[in-house]
Amino acid sequence: RAYLQDLVKFVERASRMSEFTVLFGLCVCILVGISYFKKSGDKTVGTGPIFKTFQRSFLFVFLIMMAADWMQGPYVYRLYSHYGFSMAQNGQLFIAGFGSSLIFGTFAGSMADKYGRKTLCIMYGVTYMLSCVTKHFNVFEILMVGRLLGGISTSILFSAFESWMVSEHQSNSFEGAWLSETFSLMTVGNGIIAIVAGWIAQTAVDFMEHPVAPFDVSFVFLLIGTILIWFNWRENYGDVKTNTSDAIKDSIKKIMASRPIFLLGATQSLFEGAMYTFVFMWTPTLERGGNIPHGVIFATFMVCCSIGGALFEHLSQHASVETIMRAVFIAAAVFMAIPIFTENTLYVYGAFLCFEVAVGVFWPGMGTLRSRYVPEETRATMMNLFRVPLNFLVCLILLYVGSLTISQVFSICVLFYTACAVMQHAFIAAAPAPQATSSLPTAH
Repeated sequence: RAYLQDLVKFVERASRMSEFTVLFGLCVCILVGISYFKKSGDKTVGTGPIFKTFQRSFLFVFLIMMAADWMQGPYVYRLYSHYGFSMAQNGQLFIAGFGSSLIFGTFAGSMADKYGRKTLCIMYGVTYMLSCVTKHFNVFEILMVGRLLGGISTSILFSAFESWMVSEHQSNSFEGAWLSETFSLMTVGNGIIAIVAGWIAQTAVDFMEHPVAPFDVSFVFLLIGTILIWFNWRENYGDVKTNTSDAIKDSIKKIMASRPIFLLGATQSLFEGAMYTFVFMWTPTLERGGNIPHGVIFATFMVCCSIGGALFEHLSQHASVETIMRAVFIAAAVFMAIPIFTENTLYVYGAFLCFEVAVGVFWPGMGTLRSRYVPEETRATMMNLFRVPLNFLVCLILLYVGSLTISQVFSICVLFYTACAVMQHAFIAAAPAPQATSSLPTAH
């Protein structure tokens, strides 16, 4: 009888896992279908050979650097646990990383504008490689230094690369509409590379039988990307005359003086803050219904994010990016409300997949809006200032998420996304005609 019970449990578990696998396959088919439709029917994207060469060279390096980041993420907590650190010590290390990004992010953007975006992209590779080296030491203080370096690297990754690309795009006089295509491909490629990087990292762990292996592979990717940037990218700058502290003060004044820019930064911070909350919460939420295949679910999330990135290009041909983003925020609020009202795994997982599609639309949409409304001379500075409240929110989440119920956490997410939708409506009313110049939109 015990044998039969075990057999029944095994069959039920296998059936449950197969459902997740089928959904992964379905999402892959959807992504392939959208990509094929785009390739065969889309005649409006950038086709110039010079632009295509520029676009491919940037995407190649950008995705190498993103792959290096993706390899590390799933194994940070596991490595610290392997070294014997407690959950409390793990929390301190994680907060140190976000805190470092919070503090250094205030200065990283202005440094990129003043000393060069290419220089800061190289600095990303160097600091992240040093962070990888610290992972070989089972010493809390050294690992803390590594987390601080990782926080610095994250600030650079999400500002300097985009700033360099947008500046080069504009200096080469490429059409402004082609930027949306590049942002879309960045999102699609990032989702795919996350899956590939995860597989490479797992293979490295299996081969070396140690959770530090992904960090060694990441080091190699970072080294390759840094060398490519060093020899192939040219330097571009923002405002080189103003010192760092004055540049920050000036950017803050411009953000506060311009309602569109202020609303743009506020919606980005709230959206990404709630998104990182989701990153922390999806596992315990889905586990309420039993065991789940974490790897398959993560891969499906990334495919859905790529679907959103691919959809953005089509949507932007039929509606303004500003209007699309308002719909994204409303959809995100609806999908994040599902776990509040039900624990049904199928319904909740379906809502999570739809949310990831919305996230996939958000990334190129927000990038396009930044390219239009954020002044070129302080682009990297403002982008990092946008991330300051984001990192503050993430630190708060790490500190207090354990004392809240799942429903309470997702209620906060719904509140954030509802606020984003309201602010985006105000943004549409306040924003001037879209443009990709360095001029500053003024408040109405």
